[in-house]
Amino acid sequence: MLGLGDNVYARAFVKRYPGAFLETPWPELYSDLDVKCVRPATQLRTQSKNIQRGHDWHRPVGGGQLRIAYGREPIIKGLRKAFRCEPGEFDLPDFGSSPVEGRYVLVRPATVRTEWRADTRNPLPEYIASAAAEMRRRGWKVVSVADLEPGKEWALDPLPPADIQFHKGELPVEQLLALLQHATAVIGGIGWIVPASIAAKVPAWIICGGQGGYNSPEHITDPCMDLSRISFAVPDRFCRCTLKQHNCDKRISNHDERFAAWTDRLPALV
Repeated sequence: MLGLGDNVYARAFVKRYPGAFLETPWPELYSDLDVKCVRPATQLRTQSKNIQRGHDWHRPVGGGQLRIAYGREPIIKGLRKAFRCEPGEFDLPDFGSSPVEGRYVLVRPATVRTEWRADTRNPLPEYIASAAAEMRRRGWKVVSVADLEPGKEWALDPLPPADIQFHKGELPVEQLLALLQHATAVIGGIGWIVPASIAAKVPAWIICGGQGGYNSPEHITDPCMDLSRISFAVPDRFCRCTLKQHNCDKRISNHDERFAAWTDRLPALV
């Protein structure tokens, strides 16, 4: 499991294995734990970039091995089996101050990567754009983050309007997660922002798209998590497929009105 979001989920279980060697491209996520990080082999772009930043890698010695994966099962259920234990608290290290001053909302646009297509999973991008526009209309600063590169990863139109864009992977993972930790709210589709918002206890408006067989709210969360600040906007006819390419019906009735109502409640969630 080498993805950023997967490693946020896994952190709660790794706590149960002090002194373990862990193959991961994201040692920053375990900086406050007794974990020895092992350099993995991966060709995926964002993971490779973080590996190449240079870390104090370890070579594993002795002991048994666990292969960590959840396959088609709900994520936490699958991780329970893989780690053979219950998770600890879902949290993050303290990544320090935010790279953005003042109060702001973090927005994650819908993107497509050639190396790991998520077309089916993505929500309709206009819902993210309208939510960002509503936050700006209410006087919030909007910060949009992505790691775009021509021919490798691109954002779907319409892009969410934003006061600040970090769309070229400018933020190393520590600053990216510090940005999330200090955000008033997070808006976007299914991806790493879901476990990160849960772990950071930041209110999030998560807009579902398709591929619900893998990406339904109940598949990517668990009753053991504190979901009191997380709201899912689910399509009326939520497609439960598990296909990477499928014409899922992603329409959500009254999305903008529902988002406005959520925003009205936001002060009570912060």
